[in-house]
This record gives sequence, structure tokens and C-alpha cells, in this order.
Amino acid sequence: MKKIIVGIIVVFIAFIGFMYIKSSENQGAEVEKVVIEHSLGSVEVPKNPKRVVVFDYGILDILDTLGANVIGLPRDMVPEHLSKYSSDKYANLGSLKEPNLEKIYEAKPDLIIIAGRQRDFYSSLSKVAPTIFVETSSTDYMKGLKTNIDILTKVFDNSQMLNEKYAEIESRVNSIKAKVEEKGYNAMVLLSNNGRIAAYGEKSRFSIFYDYLGFKTTGEVVASTHGNKVTFEYLLEKNPDYIYIVDKAAVVGDNLLANKAFDNPIVKSTKAAQNGNIVFLNSVVWYTASGGLKSTEIMLDEVEKSIEK
Repeated sequence: MKKIIVGIIVVFIAFIGFMYIKSSENQGAEVEKVVIEHSLGSVEVPKNPKRVVVFDYGILDILDTLGANVIGLPRDMVPEHLSKYSSDKYANLGSLKEPNLEKIYEAKPDLIIIAGRQRDFYSSLSKVAPTIFVETSSTDYMKGLKTNIDILTKVFDNSQMLNEKYAEIESRVNSIKAKVEEKGYNAMVLLSNNGRIAAYGEKSRFSIFYDYLGFKTTGEVVASTHGNKVTFEYLLEKNPDYIYIVDKAAVVGDNLLANKAFDNPIVKSTKAAQNGNIVFLNSVVWYTASGGLKSTEIMLDEVEKSIEK
């Protein structure tokens, strides 16, 4: 009888030891870390995080492609192609410019990803969870997109698809560029804000048109992330082949939308208007969600459609 009892005890101890080893192995896997370098410093983050909070819709776009487990975000201006994240399934953690620190803390993220609009909150958020700062380059769109992809490929294992999709986008960019350069098109890219307009040139927020898609500029526009204020008379003076408009008012809810502001005799006299080449872009995508994979595809769709009509 004693031998039986001793045998049971030995088996039990062996089982406990086995479970302890497995538990230790699992814990070791859970704490695997990777160091990420970004423009605000470096941070050690968990590999394949399970509870991600994100404050940039372009990065959310990429995370969605990866199938990452996003648990919270600012839900105030989620673009249509990411509309599933408007659901109450995801914690609403403030706005793009004002993260709600208390709600973020309550969400218990293991990774937070922020961008330029939340730059001032980096220190505070870093105290809640490991925080990565990413930004779409204001002077080189494709380089900025690739940089952000490279960061996420270090964090997530199943990320080879990101480089493949980037290569597909790069191929489309080159195809559009060839078509534009063959025609010799020039263009003016404008941000309309409640009746005020600003023009963007090379090495600026919307410089993908000039730096990658082959459009020529229509005059000297000083490089600026906020554009250069211009008048409707200026549009007529430069008289571009294409006028592309991003309507900030449509994004933030101001009263004077661009389609009304541009409905005037001066604009109607431009070559672009007379040839049907004034293009009102998807402002939510271009203004709040650029720098993603799906969003970049949407942007390229709009440009390609405009030159092939």
C-alpha cells in the first residue's frame, strides 16, 4: 500500500514539475521583447503584442492588414474603409489631438502607437505602456510609408505581406507616373479650409503628386507642411491642367464646403474646370488616414481615375 501511495506522490510531483516547466516556457514566450528606434527615442516593446492602442488611422490601416488585435483608438473620424473600428467593440480613447489618458490606462494596452498629432503626449503615454512614435514624412510620402512598415515588421511576425503590398503599391505609383509624364500634365494641389485655400508643392504634405506621380508644378510654391495661402485669382493665373482639392471643412465639420467655395466664376474660367479636371479628393483619407496600405490604394485610385477619364 505504501508503495502505491509513494508511486502516486512521485507521479504527482512529476506532473507538477512538468506543468511548472510548461508555464515557465509560456511566460518566457510572453515576455519576448524587441527594441524599436523612432524619432523620439527607442523603446522596448513586446513581440506580437496582444492589446494594441493606436492613434493614427494610417497605422491602424496597416495593423488591420496584419490582423493585429487592436483594442482601442480615437473613434471620432474613422475613415470608411476602416469603419468596423467605429464599433463599441473597440474602446473610444479620446480624439486624434486629445488622447484620454484615463481611458487608455483602463484599457491596459501592452503597446501604444501614436503619430504627429499626439507628439506632446508621448511622455505621458509611455508611462502607461511601451509607446512607439511614427510619422508619415511631410516631405517624402513613400519613404515615410516604408519606414512605418519596417517598424511594424519588427514588432509582428506575420509581416512579410506588408513588404509585398508595398511593392505592389510602388509598382502602381510607377505606372501612374509613366502615364502622367507621357501626357506632360501639371497640377495644383490645394487644401480648402472653410473658404481659405493653401497650395502645396514639392517636398510638402501632398508632394506625392510631384515627387512620385509625375505631375509638374505650376509655379514656385515654398515647401511648407501647412501649404502656402493663395487666392482664386492665383489659380486662374497659373491655370493648371488639374486641380486636386482636399476639403478640411468636410473632415472637421465646418460650414463652407469646398464644392461651394470653388463654385465661382474665377474657378470656372480655369482650364482645369473647363476640361472637367477639378478633382475633389476623399478628404478623410488624404487628411487623416494617409500612410496606410488601403488608404494609399484609395489615393492612387482617385488619381488614376482622374487622368484616365
